Amino acid sequence: MKKTFKVLCISFFMACMVFSSFARGQKEESLAKPVTLRIFNAKGENAVEFEKMCADYENQTGVKVEAFSVGSGTSAIDLLRAQMSSKTAPAIYSIRGLTELPEWKESGSVLDFSAVSNPTFQKFANEIPLSMRLSSDGKESFGVPFNVEGYGYMVDSQMLKDLFGNDGNAVLDALRYCSYDEFVSFVKIIDAYIAKPSAQKISLGGKAYTLAASKTGRAEKLTGVFAFAGSEKWTYGDHSVNIFLNMVLESAGAAAKVSEAQINQLRDPLFAYMKNLDLVTSHVGGLKGKGQRGPDLINSANFGYDQSVQAYVDGNVLFLQQGNWIAVNIEAIDPAVATRSSFIPVKMPVTDAMVKTGMTAKQFNEAIPIYVPNYYVINAKVSKAEQDAAVDFLLWMNSKENVQKYIVGDFKAIPYNADSSFTITDSLSKSIISYLDKGAFISNPYMGMPKPWYRDDIAGNVMEKFLNKKDWADKDIEAFVDNALAGLKAKLQK
Repeated sequence: MKKTFKVLCISFFMACMVFSSFARGQKEESLAKPVTLRIFNAKGENAVEFEKMCADYENQTGVKVEAFSVGSGTSAIDLLRAQMSSKTAPAIYSIRGLTELPEWKESGSVLDFSAVSNPTFQKFANEIPLSMRLSSDGKESFGVPFNVEGYGYMVDSQMLKDLFGNDGNAVLDALRYCSYDEFVSFVKIIDAYIAKPSAQKISLGGKAYTLAASKTGRAEKLTGVFAFAGSEKWTYGDHSVNIFLNMVLESAGAAAKVSEAQINQLRDPLFAYMKNLDLVTSHVGGLKGKGQRGPDLINSANFGYDQSVQAYVDGNVLFLQQGNWIAVNIEAIDPAVATRSSFIPVKMPVTDAMVKTGMTAKQFNEAIPIYVPNYYVINAKVSKAEQDAAVDFLLWMNSKENVQKYIVGDFKAIPYNADSSFTITDSLSKSIISYLDKGAFISNPYMGMPKPWYRDDIAGNVMEKFLNKKDWADKDIEAFVDNALAGLKAKLQK
């Protein structure tokens, strides 16, 4: 009996050893199984540079990275939805703040950083300034800010020198601080000068500046005052709408909680938006000559995203409404233009009475929008191993050394935590920082608004009912404003 018991014990012990060895082998095999880190990058402007960064990470760590970037000017949301519903969903994806957070939060596809156990990542996440955290209630934190961005009218200082000689730099400074009425006068005189040059005088800030008697240098190629991507609804939808929204709403969070009284206060700012849009679209230049409102102005072959950038770089226009994210594209076409470009504010016919956020009309027209546009979030539906790989990548990308090398150096972007310890040489980024330093900036309330409203009710109707027409009737503008406000109220009630 003792012998039998002994045999049974030995057999049981051997079985345990075999099972333990098998289990350990399974665990080691599981641990050794390579993880593929998939990343969806919505910033098409830095697609090449982003994928190079991912390749560097793969070479340094051995972790396989598959990066997918959208094309410049392409709406990323539909592509992201397709990726998220596929069998190879990304572990990291970028979204546009509060505009897109609700969709992914409701579907359980975004990870709250409080659920990440990595203590280094917890420290990093807690150091993101409260004002820049991706949160719908101020308590949760879902995203790592990619950068801060700003936009306005881009202008090449060499173009101003060719137009005004030694006064070129003084004119650039005066344009930053001029009133809307002075800006309108400037635009009309430059437009007349393009058609028939003469030594005309332009008054800005109480000082007169004289144009060159004839077109020389870059001014010789001018076909209009403004570049205009008429086929891209986001240019006069998202970004131009955002400026007038800032007259009443000071942030995306405020816009997400907009009241009916505030919507009614947007009436006059919306008329101001249309007045400025009328000015811009009446003085458009393009690659093939002066632009005219009509079917051609919304033709992507002539007035698309790439064409507007090319027209600016080639010197066909004086102003391009764009942001510092475009620096990489401009540098790829002509590095010299990239080093000479800076921003002036998008001027609006605003009055003190229109602004409800504590600014004066003068301060408003001396400011540019600056905010966090995109966040990297972690997919809560991928495996724990993929989530851990995502955490490691985000920590690596946001190390000081790599922020300087990639985000500042290659992407020409402004880190959300930028300070004097970073070496920023990109001209457009330095221009944005100059506004930050002076506190001359407004925010991003459009990101707290329903996207179908500013893309369809405003931009879609502008494209169909106004850009297609040479002349705009007052009654049509009034009907447009009424319908836009009614549309916003209806969408917010759903």
